[in-house]
Amino acid sequence: MSVTKQISDFLFFIMLGVVISCIFDIFRALRKIRKKNSIYVVMIQDVIFFIIVTIITVIYMVNMIDSQIRAYMFFAMIVGIALSRKIISKYLIKIYSIFFYSVKNIIIFLCVPMELILTIICKIIKKLAKICCNFFSIMINLKCKLLTVLTKDKCKSIKRGWINGSESKNKGKKKSKEKEEKR
Repeated sequence: MSVTKQISDFLFFIMLGVVISCIFDIFRALRKIRKKNSIYVVMIQDVIFFIIVTIITVIYMVNMIDSQIRAYMFFAMIVGIALSRKIISKYLIKIYSIFFYSVKNIIIFLCVPMELILTIICKIIKKLAKICCNFFSIMINLKCKLLTVLTKDKCKSIKRGWINGSESKNKGKKKSKEKEEKR
């Protein structure tokens, strides 16, 4: 491998370090938008960052250097990351934050009418449900009252029949005993 090839590879890996730092700044800006980030969200973002950086680095190494890994390449990536963090990182975070805030505000602006419409629909559904529940409550109360009246009448008739039936049976038994005694 010639010296000029190694110098060009070194410069390309510095550029790769800058790209990695820019990708990391995207995630930092996303975290800055939300005031409180849960541990799980941060872990998921870190895993996504790791996967993206790994894919980019492997593709870059396979295509640029024909899979000949050298220690100076990793040193060049670290130098690129450090330069990017010192020179352009704060400006990139501001640019990304402005972009993400504007996207967030556009989404909120578009969602406010939808939220208003959904609120109106929910209120209408609640009123209809209340009317229906009141109607069904009235119907159930009427049905219960009707059943209690009917069951009271049936109970009265059953009691009457039982009393009348038992008296008639007793009378019939007494008559049959009297007949037997007479014989």
